[in-house]
Amino acid sequence: MTETKEKTSFPFIEGDTIILCPPNMDNINLYAKWMNNPRTRKYARYEFPQTIEEVKKLFEPKEERVKTELFFEIVHKKDNKPIGYTGLLRIFWFDRSALLFYMVGEPEYSGQGIATEAGKLIVDYAFGELNLHKIHLYTFPPNKASIRVAEKIGFKFEFSLKKEVYIDGQYEDKLKYSILKKDWLKSEERR
Repeated sequence: MTETKEKTSFPFIEGDTIILCPPNMDNINLYAKWMNNPRTRKYARYEFPQTIEEVKKLFEPKEERVKTELFFEIVHKKDNKPIGYTGLLRIFWFDRSALLFYMVGEPEYSGQGIATEAGKLIVDYAFGELNLHKIHLYTFPPNKASIRVAEKIGFKFEFSLKKEVYIDGQYEDKLKYSILKKDWLKSEERR
C-alpha cells in the first residue's frame, strides 16, 4: 500500500466532499497504480503499461504544456486521501475551449458522486475564472457511469464516431458531449 504524506496537498478548489489540488509528485505511485488498474485503464484508454517514470513525465510541468493542460489531484476531504485526478486538456485559448477528464482511482470511492462533483468544480472554474466558451469530453457507450456523470454536470450529447475504439474485444462508438458557457450560466441561475 502506498503511503501518502500529510500536508503535502495544497487546496486550489474546494467542494463539499473533495478538494482539488495541484498534482503531488509524492503520490506518483498512486497515479501509476490507478492508470494500470484494469478497471480504470479500459475507459481511460491506457492501453500500455505505465511505468513510474512515464507517469512522472505526464504530471511534471513542461513549458509547452503549461498553457494547454491543467491537472488536479482529487483529495477526499473527510479522509484526507488522494482518490483520483481531473482536469482540462487541449486548452485552446483563442477558441476558448478545452477537453474535460476525470478519474476516480480508488474503487471504494466509486459511485459516490465524486466524479460528478470534480467535473462540476472544473466546469465552474473553467467558465467562471478561465472564461472558456466550450468544454467537451469523450466517452463510450459501455461506460454508463461516465455518461451519467457528463449528463449530471450538464453536458449534452453532440455526436458519435462510429466504431472508433476497440474495447473488450469489440469496436465501440466514441461519444462526444459538450457544454457551452451560456448554458452553464442558465443552470447557475436556477441553483
